[in-house]
Amino acid sequence: MKKTRKVLYIVIIVIALILALCSIFSILRNTESLYLKMLDFPRIQFFIASFICLAILVILIRRWRWYDYMFIGVLLMGMVINGSYLINYTPLVSVEVPSVEEIKPNDAQLSLLIANVKMSNKSAQLFINLIEIKQPDLILAMEVNEWWDKQLKVLENDYPYSQHTINNVTYGMVIFSKFPIEKVEVDYLQNENVPSFESTIILSGGKYISFHSLHPVPPTHFKNLPDNEGQKEDALKKLGKKIKGRKFPTIVAGDFNDVVWSYVDELTGTESILYDVRVGRGFYNSYNATNILNRWPLDHVFVTDEFRLKTLERLPEMGSDHFPIFVELVL
Repeated sequence: MKKTRKVLYIVIIVIALILALCSIFSILRNTESLYLKMLDFPRIQFFIASFICLAILVILIRRWRWYDYMFIGVLLMGMVINGSYLINYTPLVSVEVPSVEEIKPNDAQLSLLIANVKMSNKSAQLFINLIEIKQPDLILAMEVNEWWDKQLKVLENDYPYSQHTINNVTYGMVIFSKFPIEKVEVDYLQNENVPSFESTIILSGGKYISFHSLHPVPPTHFKNLPDNEGQKEDALKKLGKKIKGRKFPTIVAGDFNDVVWSYVDELTGTESILYDVRVGRGFYNSYNATNILNRWPLDHVFVTDEFRLKTLERLPEMGSDHFPIFVELVL
């Protein structure tokens, strides 16, 4: 029993040191290093694993020595580091986007459903069923190839306005709208195969909004898919420059391939313009729908201060590795 306790102690100490080092190096989140950037993603997992290690060590240690306090200290340091990011997605902080308290007759409302459908996913009917249930005013679908575009044509009767930019390298994008789309600009902020949309949409009562939809590449290298190897990832910074000169209330949504952790100003180069609907409410982890142990928020909705939030939901899985996100907003 004593030998088993000692082996377990050594194993937990090794895990604790790895967790602490990963947590400390994760501070370098805005880096061009793939490996350092990836440490920014599993903060929830780092925090939970550190807490478990801490609890086991407290139970295992019979006689406390100086190095035991040191190990406990580095674990607590890692928990504080990760907790400083995660706390923004808990009720311990104030919401950035206030909840709507009263809807007035002249208020314009908008519901939005965003989903990375996953190009290889053939369960299109599950996605269409969710749309029929939620009846969103605006739909953003990402990773749309020719097959998916054909499946989604059934939406055209209910959604007479749309924009389709299709490719077969996982970055096709489609928007469907019940509201008139006055114009759509298709931009390629960082990569010639990765489109983003800047749409001007006319809501009820003739009110205009800007809707930016984007799907930047993740911080990794792909052999046969678009990436930004050797380049600084600044698609969100380029988006931020556009938003600084905005004319209308603005929504930004998409699969950012980034966890963000509410640091919107830092990533977009803006200051107090865009606000994260998740802050103060919850994680609403949208990825990975196929692995409960490997989840974090990748699909985001940011709004300017003219909006109030009515509903925020993570919808059931629909065959993709991403859960859809549904929001209802009041202008």
